[in-house]
Amino acid sequence: MKRAGIIFYILIIIIAVVIRIDYLMGPVDQNDNSVHMLKIEKGYNSLEIGEKLYRNNLILSKKMFHIFVKLTNLDEKLQAGYYKLSPSYSMREIIEIIVNGRVATYKITIPEGYDIDRIISKLVKNTGYSEDDFKKVIKDNTFAREYFPPGDGGYKFKLEGFLYPDTYIIPRGFSPRKIIKTMLEQFEKKWLTELKTETKNIEYNILDIITIASLIESEAKIDREKNIISAVIYNRLQKGMYLQIDAGIQYSLDDHKDKLLYSDLKIDSPYNTYLYRGLPPGPICNPGGQAIRAALNPADVDYLFYFALPDGSHVFTKSYNEHLRLQSEDN
Repeated sequence: MKRAGIIFYILIIIIAVVIRIDYLMGPVDQNDNSVHMLKIEKGYNSLEIGEKLYRNNLILSKKMFHIFVKLTNLDEKLQAGYYKLSPSYSMREIIEIIVNGRVATYKITIPEGYDIDRIISKLVKNTGYSEDDFKKVIKDNTFAREYFPPGDGGYKFKLEGFLYPDTYIIPRGFSPRKIIKTMLEQFEKKWLTELKTETKNIEYNILDIITIASLIESEAKIDREKNIISAVIYNRLQKGMYLQIDAGIQYSLDDHKDKLLYSDLKIDSPYNTYLYRGLPPGPICNPGGQAIRAALNPADVDYLFYFALPDGSHVFTKSYNEHLRLQSEDN
Protein backbone atom coordinates (compact mmCIF):
# COMPACT_ATOMS: atom_id res chain seq x y z
CA MET A 1 0.00 0.00 0.00
CA LYS A 2 2.87 2.34 0.85
CA ARG A 3 4.56 1.65 -2.50
CA ALA A 4 1.29 2.23 -4.33
CA GLY A 5 0.87 5.52 -2.51
CA ILE A 6 4.36 6.69 -3.53
CA ILE A 7 3.69 5.76 -7.15
CA PHE A 8 0.39 7.63 -7.00
CA TYR A 9 2.05 10.76 -5.64
CA ILE A 10 4.80 10.53 -8.28
CA LEU A 11 2.14 10.27 -10.99
CA ILE A 12 0.36 13.28 -9.53
CA ILE A 13 3.63 15.25 -9.57
CA ILE A 14 4.36 14.18 -13.16
CA ILE A 15 0.86 15.15 -14.27
CA ALA A 16 1.19 18.50 -12.48
CA VAL A 17 4.57 19.13 -14.12
CA VAL A 18 3.18 18.21 -17.56
CA ILE A 19 0.21 20.51 -17.04
CA ARG A 20 2.54 23.28 -15.88
CA ILE A 21 4.86 22.81 -18.87
CA ASP A 22 1.88 22.72 -21.23
CA TYR A 23 0.63 25.96 -19.67
CA LEU A 24 4.02 27.69 -19.93
CA MET A 25 4.39 26.58 -23.55
CA GLY A 26 0.98 28.00 -24.38
CA PRO A 27 0.04 31.54 -25.44
CA VAL A 28 0.18 34.46 -23.06
CA ASP A 29 -3.39 35.31 -24.09
CA GLN A 30 -5.09 33.29 -26.81
CA ASN A 31 -7.69 36.04 -27.21
CA ASP A 32 -5.15 38.81 -27.76
CA ASN A 33 -4.50 38.98 -31.51
CA SER A 34 -2.47 42.18 -31.38
CA VAL A 35 0.80 42.10 -33.33
CA HIS A 36 4.17 43.13 -31.89
CA MET A 37 7.19 43.95 -34.06
CA LEU A 38 10.23 42.43 -32.36
CA LYS A 39 13.83 42.67 -33.49
CA ILE A 40 16.07 39.68 -32.77
CA GLU A 41 19.65 40.92 -32.87
CA LYS A 42 22.33 39.00 -34.71
CA GLY A 43 24.28 36.80 -32.29
CA TYR A 44 21.53 36.59 -29.68
CA ASN A 45 21.32 33.20 -27.92
CA SER A 46 18.22 31.52 -26.51
CA LEU A 47 18.63 33.18 -23.10
CA GLU A 48 18.75 36.66 -24.63
CA ILE A 49 15.90 35.95 -27.06
CA GLY A 50 13.79 34.43 -24.27
CA GLU A 51 14.39 37.50 -22.10
CA LYS A 52 13.30 39.82 -24.91
CA LEU A 53 10.18 37.77 -25.67
CA TYR A 54 9.26 37.68 -21.99
CA ARG A 55 9.77 41.44 -21.51
CA ASN A 56 7.47 42.06 -24.47
CA ASN A 57 4.78 39.81 -22.97
CA LEU A 58 5.01 37.25 -25.79
CA ILE A 59 5.91 34.16 -23.71
CA LEU A 60 5.05 33.08 -20.17
CA SER A 61 8.49 31.81 -19.16
CA LYS A 62 11.94 32.77 -20.42
CA LYS A 63 13.44 29.76 -18.61
CA MET A 64 11.06 27.37 -20.36
CA PHE A 65 11.95 28.98 -23.69
CA HIS A 66 15.67 28.43 -23.04
CA ILE A 67 15.19 24.83 -21.81
CA PHE A 68 12.97 23.84 -24.75
CA VAL A 69 15.35 25.36 -27.32
CA LYS A 70 18.33 23.60 -25.73
CA LEU A 71 16.58 20.21 -25.46
CA THR A 72 15.52 20.36 -29.10
CA ASN A 73 18.97 21.51 -30.31
CA LEU A 74 17.51 24.64 -31.91
CA ASP A 75 19.80 27.21 -30.28
CA GLU A 76 22.04 27.52 -33.36
CA LYS A 77 19.05 27.74 -35.70
CA LEU A 78 17.46 30.85 -34.19
CA GLN A 79 17.66 33.58 -36.84
CA ALA A 80 18.09 37.31 -36.46
CA GLY A 81 15.60 39.71 -38.01
CA TYR A 82 12.35 41.57 -37.45
CA TYR A 83 9.38 39.38 -36.51
CA LYS A 84 5.65 40.01 -36.23
CA LEU A 85 4.56 38.09 -33.13
CA SER A 86 1.36 37.96 -31.13
CA PRO A 87 0.49 37.07 -27.50
CA SER A 88 -1.98 34.58 -29.02
CA TYR A 89 0.90 32.48 -30.42
CA SER A 90 2.12 29.50 -28.42
CA MET A 91 5.79 29.28 -27.53
CA ARG A 92 6.21 26.46 -30.07
CA GLU A 93 4.75 28.68 -32.81
CA ILE A 94 7.07 31.54 -31.89
CA ILE A 95 10.11 29.27 -31.87
CA GLU A 96 9.11 27.81 -35.24
CA ILE A 97 8.77 31.32 -36.73
CA ILE A 98 12.22 32.38 -35.49
CA VAL A 99 13.93 29.11 -36.43
CA ASN A 100 12.50 29.24 -39.96
CA GLY A 101 13.40 32.91 -40.32
CA ARG A 102 9.85 33.94 -41.21
CA VAL A 103 10.75 37.59 -40.77
CA ALA A 104 8.31 40.45 -41.12
CA THR A 105 8.18 41.96 -44.58
CA TYR A 106 6.63 44.84 -46.43
CA LYS A 107 5.35 44.89 -49.98
CA ILE A 108 6.46 47.66 -52.32
CA THR A 109 5.27 48.04 -55.91
CA ILE A 110 7.41 50.24 -58.15
CA PRO A 111 5.40 51.22 -61.25
CA GLU A 112 6.97 51.27 -64.70
CA GLY A 113 8.29 54.69 -65.60
CA TYR A 114 9.06 55.90 -62.07
CA ASP A 115 12.27 57.89 -61.88
CA ILE A 116 14.65 57.54 -58.94
CA ASP A 117 13.22 60.55 -57.09
CA ARG A 118 9.76 58.95 -57.10
CA ILE A 119 11.18 55.54 -56.18
CA ILE A 120 13.02 57.05 -53.21
CA SER A 121 9.86 58.84 -52.09
CA LYS A 122 7.97 55.54 -52.09
CA LEU A 123 10.76 53.69 -50.28
CA VAL A 124 10.97 56.37 -47.59
CA LYS A 125 7.23 56.05 -46.90
CA ASN A 126 7.45 52.27 -46.57
CA THR A 127 10.76 51.69 -44.81
CA GLY A 128 11.29 54.52 -42.35
CA TYR A 129 14.72 55.31 -43.79
CA SER A 130 15.43 58.85 -44.93
CA GLU A 131 15.82 60.24 -48.44
CA ASP A 132 19.51 60.83 -47.73
CA ASP A 133 19.96 57.18 -46.69
CA PHE A 134 18.86 56.03 -50.15
CA LYS A 135 20.62 58.77 -52.11
CA LYS A 136 23.96 57.88 -50.50
CA VAL A 137 23.57 54.32 -51.78
CA ILE A 138 22.36 55.35 -55.24
CA LYS A 139 25.28 57.74 -55.65
CA ASP A 140 27.74 54.94 -54.83
CA ASN A 141 29.28 54.40 -58.25
CA THR A 142 30.35 50.84 -57.47
CA PHE A 143 26.77 49.79 -58.17
CA ALA A 144 26.72 51.35 -61.63
CA ARG A 145 30.25 50.55 -62.80
CA GLU A 146 29.13 47.88 -65.27
CA TYR A 147 26.74 50.11 -67.20
CA PHE A 148 28.08 53.66 -67.01
CA PRO A 149 31.44 54.96 -68.20
CA PRO A 150 33.75 56.48 -65.54
CA GLY A 151 33.45 60.13 -64.64
CA ASP A 152 30.52 62.39 -63.91
CA GLY A 153 29.08 62.42 -67.43
CA GLY A 154 26.29 64.83 -66.48
CA TYR A 155 24.11 62.07 -65.01
CA LYS A 156 21.45 63.01 -62.52
CA PHE A 157 21.64 59.52 -60.99
CA LYS A 158 23.93 56.80 -62.30
CA LEU A 159 21.52 54.03 -61.36
CA GLU A 160 18.59 55.65 -63.16
CA GLY A 161 17.05 53.09 -65.51
CA PHE A 162 18.42 50.04 -63.72
CA LEU A 163 16.11 49.82 -60.68
CA TYR A 164 13.60 47.43 -62.17
CA PRO A 165 9.88 48.24 -61.78
CA ASP A 166 8.27 45.30 -59.99
CA THR A 167 6.54 44.24 -56.78
CA TYR A 168 9.07 43.51 -54.05
CA ILE A 169 8.62 41.67 -50.77
CA ILE A 170 11.31 43.25 -48.60
CA PRO A 171 12.29 41.83 -45.19
CA ARG A 172 12.06 44.45 -42.47
CA GLY A 173 15.52 45.38 -41.36
CA PHE A 174 16.96 45.31 -44.87
CA SER A 175 19.34 48.24 -45.16
CA PRO A 176 18.91 50.84 -47.93
CA ARG A 177 21.91 49.24 -49.65
CA LYS A 178 20.26 45.79 -49.62
CA ILE A 179 16.97 47.23 -50.91
CA ILE A 180 18.61 49.03 -53.83
CA LYS A 181 20.77 45.98 -54.54
CA THR A 182 17.64 43.81 -54.65
CA MET A 183 16.10 46.05 -57.31
CA LEU A 184 19.29 46.17 -59.35
CA GLU A 185 19.62 42.37 -59.15
CA GLN A 186 16.05 42.00 -60.40
CA PHE A 187 16.96 44.01 -63.49
CA GLU A 188 20.06 41.86 -64.02
CA LYS A 189 18.15 38.64 -63.50
CA LYS A 190 15.51 39.55 -66.08
CA TRP A 191 17.50 41.44 -68.71
CA LEU A 192 21.29 41.45 -68.38
CA THR A 193 22.01 38.26 -70.33
CA GLU A 194 19.70 39.21 -73.19
CA LEU A 195 20.99 42.79 -73.34
CA LYS A 196 24.61 41.62 -73.48
CA THR A 197 23.73 39.26 -76.32
CA GLU A 198 21.63 41.77 -78.27
CA THR A 199 24.17 44.59 -78.06
CA LYS A 200 27.19 42.56 -79.20
CA ASN A 201 26.86 43.41 -82.87
CA ILE A 202 25.11 46.80 -82.85
CA GLU A 203 26.35 50.35 -82.30
CA TYR A 204 24.32 50.79 -79.13
CA ASN A 205 25.45 49.55 -75.71
CA ILE A 206 23.34 48.53 -72.69
CA LEU A 207 23.22 52.09 -71.36
CA ASP A 208 22.00 53.33 -74.75
CA ILE A 209 19.26 50.68 -74.94
CA ILE A 210 17.98 51.40 -71.43
CA THR A 211 18.09 55.14 -72.18
CA ILE A 212 16.01 54.58 -75.32
CA ALA A 213 13.66 52.33 -73.34
CA SER A 214 13.21 55.08 -70.73
CA LEU A 215 12.29 57.58 -73.46
CA ILE A 216 9.77 55.08 -74.87
CA GLU A 217 8.33 54.46 -71.39
CA SER A 218 7.94 58.20 -70.81
CA GLU A 219 6.31 58.88 -74.18
CA ALA A 220 4.10 55.83 -74.82
CA LYS A 221 0.89 55.56 -72.84
CA ILE A 222 -0.38 52.67 -74.98
CA ASP A 223 1.65 49.47 -75.16
CA ARG A 224 1.00 48.81 -78.84
CA GLU A 225 2.68 52.11 -79.74
CA LYS A 226 5.95 51.43 -77.92
CA ASN A 227 7.63 49.72 -80.88
CA ILE A 228 6.54 52.57 -83.18
CA ILE A 229 7.89 55.29 -80.86
CA SER A 230 11.05 53.20 -80.61
CA ALA A 231 11.32 53.34 -84.41
CA VAL A 232 10.85 57.14 -84.44
CA ILE A 233 13.69 57.53 -81.92
CA TYR A 234 16.05 55.32 -83.95
CA ASN A 235 15.07 57.01 -87.23
CA ARG A 236 15.79 60.46 -85.83
CA LEU A 237 19.10 59.30 -84.33
CA GLN A 238 20.21 57.86 -87.65
CA LYS A 239 19.40 61.13 -89.44
CA GLY A 240 21.17 63.22 -86.81
CA MET A 241 17.93 64.98 -85.84
CA TYR A 242 17.12 66.37 -82.42
CA LEU A 243 14.94 63.89 -80.55
CA GLN A 244 12.84 66.76 -79.10
CA ILE A 245 11.31 64.64 -76.33
CA ASP A 246 9.55 66.71 -73.68
CA ALA A 247 10.07 64.09 -70.98
CA GLY A 248 13.81 64.80 -71.06
CA ILE A 249 13.16 68.41 -70.12
CA GLN A 250 10.76 67.35 -67.36
CA TYR A 251 13.51 65.11 -65.99
CA SER A 252 15.93 68.02 -65.83
CA LEU A 253 13.48 70.18 -63.82
CA ASP A 254 13.39 70.22 -60.02
CA ASP A 255 9.58 70.03 -60.07
CA HIS A 256 7.33 68.36 -62.62
CA LYS A 257 5.16 70.67 -64.72
CA ASP A 258 1.76 69.76 -66.10
CA LYS A 259 2.60 71.67 -69.25
CA LEU A 260 5.98 72.82 -70.51
CA LEU A 261 6.42 76.42 -71.61
CA TYR A 262 8.31 77.54 -74.70
CA SER A 263 10.97 78.97 -72.38
CA ASP A 264 11.49 75.50 -70.86
CA LEU A 265 12.72 74.25 -74.25
CA LYS A 266 15.77 76.48 -73.79
CA ILE A 267 16.85 74.99 -70.44
CA ASP A 268 20.54 74.15 -70.70
CA SER A 269 20.59 70.54 -69.61
CA PRO A 270 22.18 67.48 -71.27
CA TYR A 271 18.73 65.90 -70.93
CA ASN A 272 17.20 68.63 -73.11
CA THR A 273 16.99 66.91 -76.48
CA TYR A 274 15.75 70.14 -78.07
CA LEU A 275 19.23 71.65 -77.51
CA TYR A 276 21.47 68.57 -77.70
CA ARG A 277 21.50 66.01 -80.49
CA GLY A 278 21.61 62.31 -79.83
CA LEU A 279 20.61 60.50 -76.67
CA PRO A 280 20.64 62.16 -73.27
CA PRO A 281 23.54 61.04 -71.03
CA GLY A 282 21.44 58.32 -69.40
CA PRO A 283 17.90 57.06 -68.76
CA ILE A 284 15.22 59.46 -67.55
CA CYS A 285 13.17 56.83 -65.72
CA ASN A 286 13.19 53.12 -64.95
CA PRO A 287 11.51 51.35 -67.87
CA GLY A 288 9.52 48.14 -67.68
CA GLY A 289 9.91 45.01 -69.74
CA GLN A 290 7.73 46.08 -72.67
CA ALA A 291 9.65 49.32 -73.15
CA ILE A 292 13.00 47.48 -73.02
CA ARG A 293 11.68 44.94 -75.53
CA ALA A 294 10.53 47.80 -77.79
CA ALA A 295 13.97 49.43 -77.55
CA LEU A 296 15.49 46.17 -78.79
CA ASN A 297 12.82 45.66 -81.48
CA PRO A 298 11.71 48.92 -83.12
CA ALA A 299 8.87 48.68 -85.62
CA ASP A 300 9.79 48.60 -89.30
CA VAL A 301 8.41 52.04 -90.15
CA ASP A 302 9.95 55.28 -91.40
CA TYR A 303 8.04 57.72 -89.19
CA LEU A 304 9.96 60.75 -87.89
CA PHE A 305 7.23 62.71 -86.08
CA TYR A 306 4.29 62.13 -83.79
CA PHE A 307 1.91 64.10 -81.62
CA ALA A 308 -0.38 63.02 -78.80
CA LEU A 309 -4.15 62.81 -78.85
CA PRO A 310 -6.34 63.38 -75.76
CA ASP A 311 -6.79 59.62 -75.23
CA GLY A 312 -3.02 59.11 -74.92
CA SER A 313 -2.53 57.63 -78.37
CA HIS A 314 -0.36 59.28 -81.04
CA VAL A 315 -0.54 60.28 -84.68
CA PHE A 316 2.64 59.31 -86.55
CA THR A 317 3.92 60.98 -89.71
CA LYS A 318 6.89 60.77 -92.05
CA SER A 319 7.30 64.48 -92.85
CA TYR A 320 7.21 67.70 -90.89
CA ASN A 321 4.66 69.25 -93.24
CA GLU A 322 2.30 66.33 -92.76
CA HIS A 323 2.91 66.55 -89.03
CA LEU A 324 1.91 70.24 -88.99
CA ARG A 325 -1.09 69.67 -91.26
CA LEU A 326 -2.54 66.85 -89.14
CA GLN A 327 -1.92 68.78 -85.95
CA SER A 328 -3.84 71.79 -87.29
CA GLU A 329 -6.70 69.54 -88.44
CA ASP A 330 -6.83 67.91 -85.02
CA ASN A 331 -7.03 71.30 -83.35
